[in-house]
Amino acid sequence: MFSINARGRNLRRPAATAPEPAAPAAPVLPQPSVANEPAGGAAAYTRPYAGVVRTTPEEARALLLSGRMPDELIVSGALRLNNEPRLRELPTLLECTHLEVNNCPNLELLPERLRATSVQAARTGIRELTGDWLVRETVNLNDNPHLRRLPERLTAKSLSVANCPQLLHLPATLHLTNWVEVAGSGLTSLPSGLKVNIRWQGTAVDERTAFRPEDLKAVEILNVRNVTRRRVLLERFGLDRFIQEVGGLIIDRDRDAGGDRQLISIPLEDDEPIVALRVKCPSTAHTYVLRVPPHVRTCRRAAAWLAGFDNEHDYRPLIET
Repeated sequence: MFSINARGRNLRRPAATAPEPAAPAAPVLPQPSVANEPAGGAAAYTRPYAGVVRTTPEEARALLLSGRMPDELIVSGALRLNNEPRLRELPTLLECTHLEVNNCPNLELLPERLRATSVQAARTGIRELTGDWLVRETVNLNDNPHLRRLPERLTAKSLSVANCPQLLHLPATLHLTNWVEVAGSGLTSLPSGLKVNIRWQGTAVDERTAFRPEDLKAVEILNVRNVTRRRVLLERFGLDRFIQEVGGLIIDRDRDAGGDRQLISIPLEDDEPIVALRVKCPSTAHTYVLRVPPHVRTCRRAAAWLAGFDNEHDYRPLIET
């Protein structure tokens, strides 16, 4: 029989059953220090440890990648397991200095109790994180498309959940002291008790910019002096809407299969001007506003650049759709 713990992990067969053959690539490890080690000597390594395993980063890495999962693992240093498709889970209880599990697509189970200086867990297979995490510095959970839940008790200096579209809420008990990065997440607000700086692609923004860009006004963006912040606001606001509200100078116009085209320029203080091609799709009649480099001065050159041509004379579409 298989036993299942409270977390839903499928544990290996108990020691009474003949141990399954070890994977061919499993390394031969020096025996780590185990508190309350079960009887059975080397055979105990074929099943979960009942006690606490205290070991070095190198031994911990080999242990976890061999598929032998202790209940509690204390590592005397940084545990780095980046780019490991073999990694599917981590111990229920884990302590280390730095935890790095970036680019582990099959990793779905992270610790329920975690103590670390920093956590890097971008681009994994995680869906839900639960339990009690105490992290002194930053928790990076970027680019986890299936992540929808964070630990109920998560304490850290900073948190980044960029490009986690299914993460719709943060725990009400979340405690941060510096900032939270939210670009590309599914968040629409922060918990009412969380007073922390908000970042969008690394730039400090307010809640309205992050969560309610429809409330912004084009004139506010024009009055922003910080170039980087102005670019973020413009991205959140939308180029089409911005040109519609501001207007701009038409520096060229012509016609294509969709009808009139316009090349529009909007000067910005202390930054390169916005130059965009306004064009209508001949199939749908929908109007698009597409940004091009500021040195472009004609509609034809803009269309060629958007199509991937460096020389506008090479751009000769037979049919435009």
